[in-house]
Amino acid sequence: MGLRERNRRAAMREVQAAATDLFEQHGFEHVSVGEVAVRAGVSASTVYRHFGSKEALVTWDERDAVLERELTGRLRRGGDPVTAVAESAVVAYARRDDLDVFRRRLRLLVATEAVHAAAVAQDLRDRAELTAGFAAVRGADTPSVADQVRAGACVEAIDVALEHWQRGDEADPERLLREAFAVLGA
Repeated sequence: MGLRERNRRAAMREVQAAATDLFEQHGFEHVSVGEVAVRAGVSASTVYRHFGSKEALVTWDERDAVLERELTGRLRRGGDPVTAVAESAVVAYARRDDLDVFRRRLRLLVATEAVHAAAVAQDLRDRAELTAGFAAVRGADTPSVADQVRAGACVEAIDVALEHWQRGDEADPERLLREAFAVLGA
């Protein structure tokens, strides 16, 4: 990652942190993108350019790129695709240096209808990409029902594990992710 990309991501983290603070203090619905921009010391157009929407201030996660990179590498090496997703999710979501901020954003996601809807839409896109990836691993041009079910189950396993973690059911997101994926292997 070049200097420009590192600077862009650092700026996005700062804006996201400002947004998270404001949303927790005043409620998502009562904070404008303009107020987030002022708190972060940027323009509203900068916020929209980097995030695209108010909801993405909560749902954007730079660790999604880690998940994609990890998963691509694991799928290329072969083996069970569901295990590849599980291990990639652990690296991307449980082994991060910002677990507190991540948990706060997940709490906002669960508690805020508009943000939750945006996350569900992202889940559908993720499931479609994962389905295509599973088909490619098999050397197929067309995904099978099994590819779609596995992909949907993987996305749901991640969602359920992180939902339990954000509620405080368990201090260790890695354990919850592994538990959720163990159910798929049973």
